[in-house]
Amino acid sequence: MSCCHQQKALEEGTTSMQYESDYVLRLVEQMGGLVRQAFQMLATGSQERTFELAEEAIGLALDLDPQMTSRLAPQSLTALLELKNLDDRVLLLVADAFDALASALEQTGAFAEAELRHQQAGAVLKMLDPSRAN
Repeated sequence: MSCCHQQKALEEGTTSMQYESDYVLRLVEQMGGLVRQAFQMLATGSQERTFELAEEAIGLALDLDPQMTSRLAPQSLTALLELKNLDDRVLLLVADAFDALASALEQTGAFAEAELRHQQAGAVLKMLDPSRAN
């Protein structure tokens, strides 16, 4: 490969990485806003709005119907997240969103369902092991 072709390939690779970085930053910003609002709504006792905001955040990260992902066993959820190869910042926000769902469910007395959301959040947090390169 000639010098010019190598430089062009490097520039294209750098541009691609920049687009990916920009996408991740926008996703983190959007999800962070939704999760923050979910916890604010939770504090005011608005469980329904908490559900909506937290599920929207999860849907953004997974690009799937949040109703479906909320019903996954923790191991199935982490397998799906592994396939997505999400940035650790996104995973942390997914875990926070599941915690918001769990807390809202606890406020409504749905303790068994809340426990599953807590387990899902915990499973996602375990994916943040320092040995995981991201």
